[in-house]
Amino acid sequence: MKIKNLILSLALVCSFSSSLYAEVEYSQRLVEQAQKGDAQAQYDLAEAYYQGYNTEQDDENAFNWYQKSAEKGNLDAIYALGYMYDHGEFVEENNVEAMKWYLQAAQKGHLLSQYNYGFKLEDGEEGIEPNPKKSIEWIAKAANSGLAAAQYHLGYNYEMGTNVTPDLNKAIKYYQLAIAQGNADAQNNLGVLYQEGKGVGQNFDEALRLYTLAADQGHDLATSNIGILYENGEGVKQNYVTAAKYYDMAYELGDINSLKYLANLYETGGFGLKKDIRKAKEYQKAFESSDAEQDAAQ
Repeated sequence: MKIKNLILSLALVCSFSSSLYAEVEYSQRLVEQAQKGDAQAQYDLAEAYYQGYNTEQDDENAFNWYQKSAEKGNLDAIYALGYMYDHGEFVEENNVEAMKWYLQAAQKGHLLSQYNYGFKLEDGEEGIEPNPKKSIEWIAKAANSGLAAAQYHLGYNYEMGTNVTPDLNKAIKYYQLAIAQGNADAQNNLGVLYQEGKGVGQNFDEALRLYTLAADQGHDLATSNIGILYENGEGVKQNYVTAAKYYDMAYELGDINSLKYLANLYETGGFGLKKDIRKAKEYQKAFESSDAEQDAAQ
């Protein structure tokens, strides 16, 4: 059974949410400070509107206050404008305009801007030519300055040989840096390396520990990978009932392939799980339906 590494996707591009910045609620005092020209207050007010902190969520007001703050050089606001152009929030989606704002902040050391700028250069997008060399340079800048998402991304590139020479030692190094900050994607992928014994000694206990850290954060693939350990009896007593429990949890978290794994378990049965062909067919049908819907959406 294939162990699942996380594949990079656009979901990795970080937002400018309260996960990174302190939540600042809307207040009359904040409005007054922003109106007086305080750049940080203008940014905080924009965040309050964007996130709906103690006020109605309002992208238009958010954009306008980000603009005012950006005009005064606030790097978070400059990044936020790039993000809104990137994702078409209030304004029409415009990759070229997004890159302009990202670069402006990236050149002044803003980590999320460095990462997003590099991310978009990796494969290119409408209006943006791919530039693998510059992509890696910017992602590495952010990673080496401590951004967990960039550290994970760079680790993934070194593992897979994407725009760099494959290097498992570097992959592990960057995964470990991201893990030190609690990055669930890196926890999952390093867990895969321990499960397979790639670049490290095979260690099912360490794989389970890392998968569990990620699963506790709601990571679908790590949750499914725990199921794989129980299905195969790797580092744990082989138990199809427990494997099925984790596959079911993984599906609820968004992993469609877990439906196929459930179908296989119920088709064969054993190791505590009663064989059930009807259930196997139901799971297989659900998998095929979900897989077709996913293909259609892409």
